[in-house]
Amino acid sequence: MFYDWLSMLAKLENNDDSTRNAICPECGERSIKFVYVGDRKSSIGYLPAWCESWNKGIIISRVEIPQGVRMIDGKDLENIKKEIPNFIHVAPDSKETR
Repeated sequence: MFYDWLSMLAKLENNDDSTRNAICPECGERSIKFVYVGDRKSSIGYLPAWCESWNKGIIISRVEIPQGVRMIDGKDLENIKKEIPNFIHVAPDSKETR
């Protein structure tokens, strides 16, 4: 299932925060949310993505944050807690194939 999440993220248009057409690989709903978190100066951070319906998702670490996308400063812990829910992390399974 982890690689299904990666495939879904790769299909998002322009890697921006427009997820209207992103379909959750877990439940099939159009309820995907994500926000970049990182350093504005270096444009490096991480990307949590989750399904609001299923409360599952993944976190991609060490990503380049594209210009113009919505992001949270990595030092803004209050806003991170407010914006990103405590979702269940989908991890790669050793039996899963790509």
